[in-house]
Amino acid sequence: MERKRWMKTARWIFYPVLAGAIAVLVITQLQNQKSIWGKNYSCSIETEKMEITAQAGDRVPFRLKIKNLGEKAWSSEENYPICLSYHLYLKENYRTIRFENRRFPLPQRVDPGQSIEMKINLRVPIEAERYIVQFDLVREGQGWYSDYGSRTANITLSVAEKEWPEDAHALSLEYGKYTKFQSSVDELNKIFKMIRITLNQNELIFKGKTGDISGFAAGTDYPQIWLRDANTIIPASRYFYDQSFITSWLEEHLAFQKENGSLQDWIDSRGKSDKNTTETDQESSAVQAAFQIFEMLGTQWLERTIGGEKIIDRLEQAMLHVLSFRWNEQYGLLTGAHTADWGDVDMVDADQQAIYVDESTHWTADIYDQCMFYQACSNLAEMMKALGENKREGFWKEKARLIKENTDRWLWQEDKGFYRVHIHLDSLSHDFDEDDMFAMGGNTQAIISGLANEEQSRRVIQEALERQKRFQMSTISGTLLPPYPKNLFKHPLLDDPYEYQNGAQWDWFGGRLVHAMFTNGFSSSAKEKLTEIISKNVTNRGFFEWDNREGIGRGSDFYAGSAGSMGKALFEGYFGINLRHNHLSIEPKLRKDSAKIHVFQPATDIYVAYQYVFDEKNNKFTLDFNSNFPQKGTIKTLSPWDLSPDKKPHIEKLFNVFIDGKKIEHRLERTNEDIFIVIESDFNSRRLEILCVEPCT
Repeated sequence: MERKRWMKTARWIFYPVLAGAIAVLVITQLQNQKSIWGKNYSCSIETEKMEITAQAGDRVPFRLKIKNLGEKAWSSEENYPICLSYHLYLKENYRTIRFENRRFPLPQRVDPGQSIEMKINLRVPIEAERYIVQFDLVREGQGWYSDYGSRTANITLSVAEKEWPEDAHALSLEYGKYTKFQSSVDELNKIFKMIRITLNQNELIFKGKTGDISGFAAGTDYPQIWLRDANTIIPASRYFYDQSFITSWLEEHLAFQKENGSLQDWIDSRGKSDKNTTETDQESSAVQAAFQIFEMLGTQWLERTIGGEKIIDRLEQAMLHVLSFRWNEQYGLLTGAHTADWGDVDMVDADQQAIYVDESTHWTADIYDQCMFYQACSNLAEMMKALGENKREGFWKEKARLIKENTDRWLWQEDKGFYRVHIHLDSLSHDFDEDDMFAMGGNTQAIISGLANEEQSRRVIQEALERQKRFQMSTISGTLLPPYPKNLFKHPLLDDPYEYQNGAQWDWFGGRLVHAMFTNGFSSSAKEKLTEIISKNVTNRGFFEWDNREGIGRGSDFYAGSAGSMGKALFEGYFGINLRHNHLSIEPKLRKDSAKIHVFQPATDIYVAYQYVFDEKNNKFTLDFNSNFPQKGTIKTLSPWDLSPDKKPHIEKLFNVFIDGKKIEHRLERTNEDIFIVIESDFNSRRLEILCVEPCT
């Protein structure tokens, strides 16, 4: 008994002493490691300015002098690369705004005792405040130099609001040559700023083969006008820029068309051009862009001549080129190099040759190329119909039908509910299940193009939502999940999973998917995913080309394709403004949000404006709308109430609908999870009021 009591007492004494000894050893070890690390890696950073002023969203050129005070050489090419970065704090209270920011690779190896100068472009926040920018070096996977004793360089950054032409206009429902909105959802107001800034930073104006050219660069790392990017930009640029920015760049691209009908990937202000031949979407992108212009301007533009040939004829020649040079008879599908989904980097080469087809190219038929071409065939057929070219219309409708039939046969996976990324057209095979890789870009394009039917679209959207959760992506913009294994691609941009086109996040396609969700009856999820993407970009202070798994920006700055895709999701998806030369529909999907919006299309002098207010107390919502569009059209409002299944048999009787106080007939349309109240109306200044006659939630 005494022995047990002694042992119990000993334990109370021994264990705390042991724990304390271990803690001392651990702390000592950490201190030793810190001392060794600080001795090996130490720096001084000097800046040319201690305080700078800039406008919201700008990029400020900055020069720093950095000296290696440690005993180890630095390199951005090693396994744990050393880069310059910075931390951002609010000056008023030193609150952290963003600790992890863009990495700036060192321009060279830096030996002990050596000093270098670095020139960087500092990304300015979009909110007008005073900030502290704290420059620091980081050794990836190891730590920040300041954690081990190195001094940072701090500057004060004062940010002023950027002024825009629309700032001179009070937001109203009357005619005005401006585009702006105010939403009860603050994230949406912030994305508007980013879209405007991105387009502004990418404006290009120069003399070309066809005269004065206006257009947009793809981003800071891509100063050319790219077909695929410019096609994506139109849904945003159409509401801020005149017709020259909408049409002249495409006319110039058509002037570079080869005798065989081929179109280039990009053109620039120096008269140069080139094509990434690994891809097969350039000609399809040109036709899709032309179709958007046709929807704005009508047929007259299609009959304009470039080098003696009508635009419509050049577009058809481009599509015939694809059929001649990128068609596989065995499968009845288009061909392209083995890339990562929609990407343009092949799996074989580790240098610039990776964007060009050569004797080592592995060939596939991928879902993205089929969808892009299917959409272009459908667009071309519709333009031919408008021009009265019935025979040519029929030809392209038949090509679209054939592509859809063969895509469903060879690429759709009924057991999985999405399209496979591609099929191989040579002897290449992989030792992993490539069919389980969800190619978000290609599958999203299947929905947008109309190649996927309603049920296929529903399953693809559900799969995209599930994959985001499973692979822990910060937004729905994750592409190619799971990604290809490490080192399958030789190019350093995508030799690792979850980087660049190999599974990273691309809002260029995330925005398209959100738009597809809005237009296919999943508005609640679409709104959630839209705000997720916006929150990420607000944190990053703008659009990057791509983001890593955690949502930190990478690649080109001011990426215009993302601005275009997000603009489409915003203006056409959430706000539901669908304006064509011969049709207008207003289809707000705001549910219980409120907003006032005014859009103006300079190319046609058409404006559309509305104010949407949800009144929970009185169980109703109102839509005041106005436009100078001359014809009648459709008002299609998403029900803000979640209607329980027991109300479905008599759902038509749930609503009383009034225009300017007069009760009118309406109809209901259901698409997947969404229920719309639909009326036909002119667009003179009207008030639509919809009342739920039973208690609705």
